[in-house]
Amino acid sequence: MIYRITFGFSGKGVGWAETHACQSDFDNPVALLTTMDDIATKRALMLGREFGIVGVRIARYCTDAGVRQRGVYLSKKNYANPQQTQAYAAEPSDVALLVKASADQVNAPPQFRANTATSFLGAPCDVAVTNAGDVDPGKAGLGAAFAQWQSAMIAARMGWLVSETIHDAPISTVSQNDSGTVNIQFQNNIVGPLVQGAWYKGRVRAVNSGNSPLNGEIVCQVTAANTITTREVIGIALAQQGGWCRFYKQVMPFVRYGSLALDDTVGNHKRGRPFGSKPGRARRRIRG
Repeated sequence: MIYRITFGFSGKGVGWAETHACQSDFDNPVALLTTMDDIATKRALMLGREFGIVGVRIARYCTDAGVRQRGVYLSKKNYANPQQTQAYAAEPSDVALLVKASADQVNAPPQFRANTATSFLGAPCDVAVTNAGDVDPGKAGLGAAFAQWQSAMIAARMGWLVSETIHDAPISTVSQNDSGTVNIQFQNNIVGPLVQGAWYKGRVRAVNSGNSPLNGEIVCQVTAANTITTREVIGIALAQQGGWCRFYKQVMPFVRYGSLALDDTVGNHKRGRPFGSKPGRARRRIRG
């Protein structure tokens, strides 16, 4: 069974979420709680004083065969670095440690074994980062905490989900519906690789030589043998010419971590609301 594991962070009025995938023999999300509790405890040791983990969400994603599954468990518990001294403070709020992951060369799908991934670890202690943004793992117990977390992550068969292309098609014409959604017609039949009536994630590129609001990620439905309709409203004032659309598998394959390495510099990681806070009014997105 493949799970999506989300660790929710909060501190100083801001927050963020960190999501990994996990391969497990259990088919009940609650059965993973002990393992995720241990990982969250070790993960919190890399956080500065003002920040902590306030919840862990364990959600079934799919079977090992790629069949979608549902079922979720949310554990609300506070995890924090027990070091609460001034030396372990964390400023500014948008600075983040970076971790670089590589794929397991034995257990990852062969086509993804060359893949790497970079993630934010957020909110390091001040004393472990210089004003130039260089990381010193020897300060604030950072190196030891990272080693414990890395070991726990790999032992738990953690990893990430990757997008796999199933079709790439050249665009013929583009038209807009009265609702504002967009129809994209292709030069060739796309039913076969894709299923008519099904929804897919896709990425449009090179329309109007790269200068079009249509370019970018879309969610779309196959509405005819050679046509898709976007889910979102996309504003297109000018005629749209050329371009391609790449479609991705509806269920993303799982890649297990082979190694995790702490980067020697920090990145700029803007925070949002604290994890679990109520969202504001949803804004309708119109590109263009």
